[in-house]
Amino acid sequence: MSVFWNLNNQNEQQAVVSTDHNSITYSALQQLVDDFKSNLPSATNKQLGLLLCSNDEVTLVAYLASLQSGHAVMLVDEQLERSLLEKIIDTYKPTWIASTSMVHTFEDYQQSLSFLWVEKHPSQTIDVHPDLAVLLSTSGTTGSAKFVRLSYENLQANALSISKYLQLDATERAITTLPFQYSYGLSVINSHLLVGGALIMTKASVLSKEFWSLFKEQEATSLAGVPYTYQMLHRLRFGSMELPSLRYFTQAGGRLATNLVQSFHEVARETGRRFYVMYGQTEATARMSYVPSELLSEKVDSVGKAIPNGKFQIDEETSELIYEGPNVMLGYAEAPEDLAKGDELKGKLHTGDIADMDDEGFVYIKGRMKRFIKLFGLRMNLDEIEKQLEAAMSVTVACTGNDDKLIILTEDETNIDRIKEFLRNLYKLHASSFSVKAVPMLPRLENGKMNYTKLKEMML
Repeated sequence: MSVFWNLNNQNEQQAVVSTDHNSITYSALQQLVDDFKSNLPSATNKQLGLLLCSNDEVTLVAYLASLQSGHAVMLVDEQLERSLLEKIIDTYKPTWIASTSMVHTFEDYQQSLSFLWVEKHPSQTIDVHPDLAVLLSTSGTTGSAKFVRLSYENLQANALSISKYLQLDATERAITTLPFQYSYGLSVINSHLLVGGALIMTKASVLSKEFWSLFKEQEATSLAGVPYTYQMLHRLRFGSMELPSLRYFTQAGGRLATNLVQSFHEVARETGRRFYVMYGQTEATARMSYVPSELLSEKVDSVGKAIPNGKFQIDEETSELIYEGPNVMLGYAEAPEDLAKGDELKGKLHTGDIADMDDEGFVYIKGRMKRFIKLFGLRMNLDEIEKQLEAAMSVTVACTGNDDKLIILTEDETNIDRIKEFLRNLYKLHASSFSVKAVPMLPRLENGKMNYTKLKEMML
């Protein structure tokens, strides 16, 4: 099987439905990629580009052109706040910047295309390792200069594993529901290109009529979402929607409450579709495990077994989950000199998650190693508390705090007394050791995960 960024195998098969609903074949997409590559500055050394991402065909073209030309590219949210974007540019000084947004101009860069800026006076060339393909941010929208370094092999291996367990083929039509620069969203794109499927590119939210009209019109076959997506779909009564083209739907990006897993599994079962719960980290390109849809009722609390070509083990001393596979990153980059580094992890990732594993190899996440507080000497796992509350009350909460006090936030103030009673009964906590507060909206990162950094700031 060829690499997913080689577009020549599918020829006149549809590759993309663009944001203006035009159809683009694989051969036409390759021509657009060739045109973009011809406008990149020529250089004997490997270059670093910066791509400001949006769910549109221009972003896709620039991404594929970077891979085909052998250059490394940083994928960053096009909506990133300007000062944070400038921090990244000042730190890494990319040779070129691509963006579909008309609001951006870049000092020291000249416009080559309507969406491409090239460095006016190239500075001293930064050494970039030959294997480095993509850099993804570790921190969502914070503008951190810390990136995950992914190789060509990482991207290809993960796309291949995903295509296998999701049973993808050239008839698949994936609609974009997640940010392009988010590892989960990117993996949907990569895996579908690998099998010659079609991508329906849209910036519309799953909460909008526009999204569902496009879904039906273009006969999308799948849907990908994070826990927040499925909370919204539950409110929209997803199970009663008429979506004849839908074959399967997937969830990753954090823990989905057990009652919702069961609810969506039942929807899938009743409608003859497949629902996959998955687990991954950007550091493993995207995904490390999945629960086969037919086993979901038996493994409702599990994040699944290792994806094809991957394997798990549990550290006997710390209970940390360790993953091994060809999709494990090369390492982190926090400064330009890190781009020259090779493979530092050698295919082994310490996930930072505490977990159990059953006899069949299915993993059960218990919490993060660093998400602990101590109350009166009692070590408390904040992730486990969230899980207990959500399972008992079917309510979304976020836990933070310190060794003096546990703080629980919810968006529904009618649940405050119930949560307090639950905490007192289950953990025998004194009323002075915790507080429960209602907020208009829990803070989330662009990928739908809880923004615990912002949560702590709210409590100051």
